[in-house]
Amino acid sequence: MARLFVLAVPAVLFVLFAPFPATAADIAVRASLEPALIGVDETATLTIEARGGLGRLSFRPDFDLDNLEIVGGPYQYEDIRIGGGLSRSLRISWRLRPLGTGRARVHSLRLQFEGEVVQMRDREIMVQEDPTGPPGETDPGRREDRRMSDPFGRPLGSLRIPIYGRPRRPAVFLRAEVQPIRPFVGQQVLYTVYLYTRDDITSIATREMPTFRGFWVREIPQPQKIPTDMVELEGERYGRVPLMRKALFPLRSGRHTIEATEMDLVVRMFEQRFFGPPLSRSEPVHLRTPAMTIAVQPLPPAPAGFGGAVGQLSLAAQVEPAHLRIGEAATLTLTLAGRGNVQGVAEPKVQVPEGMTVYPPQQQSEEEVAGTAVQGSHTWSYVVVPERTGQHTLRMPSIPYFDPQAAKYRAATAPPVQLTVLPRPEQPTEEPRAARGSKPGKAASPGLSWKTILPWALALPLGIALGVALARRRRSAPPAGPKSSRPASELEARLREAEAETRPRQAAAQIEEAWRAFLAERWDISAGIPSSRWSEMLKDQGADPGAAEELARLLDDLHYLRYAPQLCAAETMGREALDRCRPLLRRLR
Repeated sequence: MARLFVLAVPAVLFVLFAPFPATAADIAVRASLEPALIGVDETATLTIEARGGLGRLSFRPDFDLDNLEIVGGPYQYEDIRIGGGLSRSLRISWRLRPLGTGRARVHSLRLQFEGEVVQMRDREIMVQEDPTGPPGETDPGRREDRRMSDPFGRPLGSLRIPIYGRPRRPAVFLRAEVQPIRPFVGQQVLYTVYLYTRDDITSIATREMPTFRGFWVREIPQPQKIPTDMVELEGERYGRVPLMRKALFPLRSGRHTIEATEMDLVVRMFEQRFFGPPLSRSEPVHLRTPAMTIAVQPLPPAPAGFGGAVGQLSLAAQVEPAHLRIGEAATLTLTLAGRGNVQGVAEPKVQVPEGMTVYPPQQQSEEEVAGTAVQGSHTWSYVVVPERTGQHTLRMPSIPYFDPQAAKYRAATAPPVQLTVLPRPEQPTEEPRAARGSKPGKAASPGLSWKTILPWALALPLGIALGVALARRRRSAPPAGPKSSRPASELEARLREAEAETRPRQAAAQIEEAWRAFLAERWDISAGIPSSRWSEMLKDQGADPGAAEELARLLDDLHYLRYAPQLCAAETMGREALDRCRPLLRRLR
């Protein structure tokens, strides 16, 4: 058996290396110029490959270069494949270096075979100022150098014959990419770390992460099922998996360095044997991406009012409620939203018509990740208090922002909103009480007879004396008791309505209006009198001075609650105000 194997090897080599002629019609050719994007100090690889049957392959390439020069090669690699039929391939490659930034190409590419010339299309790449990062073990020059070496040290030319049983290195590497490569200040940059592999990966652990100095960083969540792309590099297919994505927002212009990302992997490989099935083995691998530099462009000179917003943004406005009465408050809400970072945008200045007061806004920011883009919103809530009735138009300010896609400034605008202000609600008529307290002489009309007037004329002095006596008694003693229980019951009912109101400012307004109605009914304090005078008038009418002072303090808190929306404990303060109302009512019944 051993003798048969020894005799068979020369026969196989004779079949493989016999100089059978190959016709051009049986040959398939291809050319590539990779990678598609390189730095001005990096190199690209031009590869020309011819594949045919067992015949001897021979061609002479000819081409011209634009913005490129040859720095290595030609490297020649010949391969014979047995699977799926016998075939032979010849590959020649060159290492090319760019002369400057911009477009670079290989043109007028021709392959001359015996008796035939094959014309091929041009190949083109882009050259940028900053490096894209060398892919380590996938460097074209080192790969071609390995392919040129003769593993046997024998005069077999550049023929590569695999040696089974020799351990190979895992076919894996990391590459970090950024997009866009020249962002503006405040523009989102997508930083992605890709794993390229032709072997199985059993575990991955991150060892070192960049610090991302000079950037505001937002994590991009990975999907539950990580997508895998199949890409071809230097004639070999790799599976490409995004291991990590981050949204970076440059804080200032200039050159920023992103340090290396380092990971530890365990790779499982299958080794082919001359006899028997493939063997499986696992090997730990430490990988790192090269450090990379990002050149951040400054923003152009900004227009007036620019507060730092960068992205594609829009502005919306609304007022709630759109119909209200004098003494009530409305909330004007402005929302700036869209793709980009809206953190720290300056407060827009809202201009309102005369007869209105606007208070400083309450601010709130939110953000979310949609795919690989960060979307944010910033909301300003203003309290607007009208002081006169009518139909009012509130015009919204425009917010300038920089659009990095168009590389120019734009303005986010919102249409004006309408606010209708109505008079205060009419209070219950005072005529019955006024009739009871009016002077009889003034109630007489010129048409009455002297017989009707005479009793009133006699009773008038007596009535005046009685009224003076009652007034003096009322000032010197506490009130005898309520005129009726109806005002207190109505106040209790209106307080329960205010307690059911979920909006603190509206609840405060309802509490104040409830007390206004109660005092008008119980203590004859006109509804048009300002609340700041209620305590003084209660004291003049003989009410408990301590209760009058407590009512004044309650009204101050209600006023603050209505017109200070930035108060974070507004809801708690509203409940406390309601709790204070009921003991106070018992003292002022």
